[in-house]
Amino acid sequence: MKEANSTEKQNNVLNIKWNAFDAVISLAFLTVALVGIYFGSVKLFEVLAGKQFFNSSNISNASFTVLYGIQTMLMLGVVWFFAIFRRKSNLRDLGLRYYSITKTIWYSFLSLLAIFFVSFLYMFLMNSLFGIENPESKIEILVGNRSISSNILLVVVAVIAPFSEEVFFRGFLYSAFKKSWGVNTALFLSSFLFAIVHLELYSFIPLIIIGWLLAYLFEKTKSLLMPIFLHGVYNLILILILLGRLKIIKMY
Repeated sequence: MKEANSTEKQNNVLNIKWNAFDAVISLAFLTVALVGIYFGSVKLFEVLAGKQFFNSSNISNASFTVLYGIQTMLMLGVVWFFAIFRRKSNLRDLGLRYYSITKTIWYSFLSLLAIFFVSFLYMFLMNSLFGIENPESKIEILVGNRSISSNILLVVVAVIAPFSEEVFFRGFLYSAFKKSWGVNTALFLSSFLFAIVHLELYSFIPLIIIGWLLAYLFEKTKSLLMPIFLHGVYNLILILILLGRLKIIKMY
């Protein structure tokens, strides 16, 4: 019995070989690479086509897919380089392991209720106390201008983004910060960075809360299955609301 319990505990422990230094270097590299690629592409397109390359009204399916594809490959690429190639870890150590489907669905449902309650409360307080209304988000502008295919948006927002962001922010960054500085610091830093990269000033605080919840679920389950599922369902609900032109909540 004791041997069984010991084996179960060992299976529930992630062997984190990468650290905060790896995380910081990866963040610096991603920042430089993405900024360079974006502005380089803008300049190249303006020279070749003689018009603005990227804004919410004229971006095409091809340019959106290419830019987001590059971003995703770079994010997953640094995870592979630092965690798997350099530190000789495996996918299970990143949290890509099985977790109860029943528990995943149930706790995701409860988490969604909490997220939407906090989001509506936040919007109510911002409006009633400060007179600040919820501005249009980047994804809402894209949907409103219908410059991107709905199918592409659905796949990116509900499938690719949840998977890549959870692997990077929870599986890689959170684990690295936790190894070097402990759980509480890791929860704060990973959720803070998660909110920053979305570039939505109005939704910054709710995004920190969402990031914290996703990291907390990962910490408790030692699996990315629940964070990926919750993130995907949440994004799917939002994008379906936007595609249906129902302005219930505007946050991505």
